Amino acid sequence: MLLTMQRPTKKENDISVQELQPSLYTLDTATAEAIRTAALSITADANTEPDEFGRQALAASFAIPAEVRAALLNFSDVGSDTGILVVRGLIVDHDLIDTPLDNKGGQGAKTVFAREMAILAHLLGSMVAYEAEGNGHLIQDMVPNPKLATTQQSQGSKVELEAHTEQCFSPFKPDYVILGALRGDPEAYTYAFSGRKIAELMSAEDVAMLRQPLWATTIDESFQPFLPNPDAIRGPFAILNGPDDDPYVLVDQDLMHGVTPEAQELLERVVTVYIEHRDAHNLQAGDLLMLDNLRAMHGRSMYTPRFDGKDRFIARGFVVRDRRRLWPQLLGDRRTVGAVHS
Repeated sequence: MLLTMQRPTKKENDISVQELQPSLYTLDTATAEAIRTAALSITADANTEPDEFGRQALAASFAIPAEVRAALLNFSDVGSDTGILVVRGLIVDHDLIDTPLDNKGGQGAKTVFAREMAILAHLLGSMVAYEAEGNGHLIQDMVPNPKLATTQQSQGSKVELEAHTEQCFSPFKPDYVILGALRGDPEAYTYAFSGRKIAELMSAEDVAMLRQPLWATTIDESFQPFLPNPDAIRGPFAILNGPDDDPYVLVDQDLMHGVTPEAQELLERVVTVYIEHRDAHNLQAGDLLMLDNLRAMHGRSMYTPRFDGKDRFIARGFVVRDRRRLWPQLLGDRRTVGAVHS
């Protein structure tokens, strides 16, 4: 199913707090220009002054059109049936540099487009960085890296990025993952699959078992060098929890395993249902995909980069609804979660 297929409404961007937010919100030219103007008020550097950047982005969010704020707040409140919201039509920098070959430089964060992303992100909560993710940058480059093409990392391309909850192993995982497309690729699809759909498509017996703590997980490779016990097994966890009609989901196809043979078999069935019914979105330049990391699992298709400077170029960020709960885990910049705590 493609996310561009929306249920009929009286007006494309009409919303109601009693209804799930449609997964695609398309900006008109005037609204995109208004967001661009607000973004130009941000002067701090995202990756060297992350706290001031976040403060300025929050202040700028009050200047964007009310209907955009309403849509994002509705998504934050009640979610969408897919677990994502795609804001389409943001303005991409006309002087965009070539797509880098790795994520070390944090080039995407230097764009005005990244400031547009941050304004919208701060309607969902507060942007934070993770010391072990993307060189600790608040806004990270997600680009195809020829040295990591076959890995289960954001810089991979020649293999499918398997279904997962971002940082499923950590109590300090982000509430939202935001993916802003500076450049797209027609072959690259971001997949999402909500807890709502797991509950709808699987039997009542399976759903009841998914709510039991029967799955454990290892720790992501990028975090292991920072931890005193990198080979630790964490859990057991339940895959589903929360309200029956709006369950939270915790899954990692690569890191997670069942603690019993029956639990492992059920995990494999969840992955099969995900593959058969997942929603797919091809990120186009100017799209901002906002994933509810509690309500949906996600992945990405394989694709074929050319390494010619015009490959897919995604700026990624993380958002938490309440940064105060992370105070003991934050580094001195007040925005970066220390890897040792994850």
